[in-house]
Amino acid sequence: MIITLANFKMNKTLYDNKVWAEKFCELLFKGRKLSSKVGCAPSFPYIKTMKDVLIGTGIYVGAQNMYFEPKGAFTGEVSISQLKDLGIDFVIIGHSERRHIFGETDELIKKKVHSAASNGILPVLCVGETLEQRKSGKTLEIIEKQLEALEGAKNHIVIAYEPVWAIGTGIPATKEQIKEVVDFIREKSKKYIKDFSVLYGGSIDEKVAEEISDICDGGLVGSASLDPQKFYKICLAFDTV
Repeated sequence: MIITLANFKMNKTLYDNKVWAEKFCELLFKGRKLSSKVGCAPSFPYIKTMKDVLIGTGIYVGAQNMYFEPKGAFTGEVSISQLKDLGIDFVIIGHSERRHIFGETDELIKKKVHSAASNGILPVLCVGETLEQRKSGKTLEIIEKQLEALEGAKNHIVIAYEPVWAIGTGIPATKEQIKEVVDFIREKSKKYIKDFSVLYGGSIDEKVAEEISDICDGGLVGSASLDPQKFYKICLAFDTV
């Protein structure tokens, strides 16, 4: 499955989300039709709005995070059952900002992946290494450890490779660096699951998307996705089917 996902992170107001949806749909339905899947992950307060605005368009709406328990005394968290109630299509799990700013562990991330999958929500598992880990030659070791979150999963899962050192820094990874890790992810993931897609998520723009469209199954797009026109061009670049 080829899929390109927009991660708005902690950006956009209610009005901004509506404007983005309107402009992106105009581009999507008046321009070249895409054969691949497209989705966006707004902040929690605007998921329902985006689901309503985008109904009937085929555009996936997802969440940027979740908690694996269906309910309970977990102040500030949003449960998988609550997200399912909103009708989300996918959920981003283990993003580097969750791992490194909020201290999420591999064990917690694994629980989230299994909770989402078992509830019929497409998990988007993020994996990636820091600059220090890459410099010390531990990239593949780190990735292999993070991929253990797939163990025991049965449904289709999306895996997004996002080198931490290339996110929001303007320092893009080379095609060779990306291919090495994407190929490694494909090989190691086969040990756990049969049905998966591998995306790239590190400072993606239209040029990068065109360059790597033959080695991955789409992208997880951060800052560039905030602009609907830029995001549409990236979607076109990955739409190689």
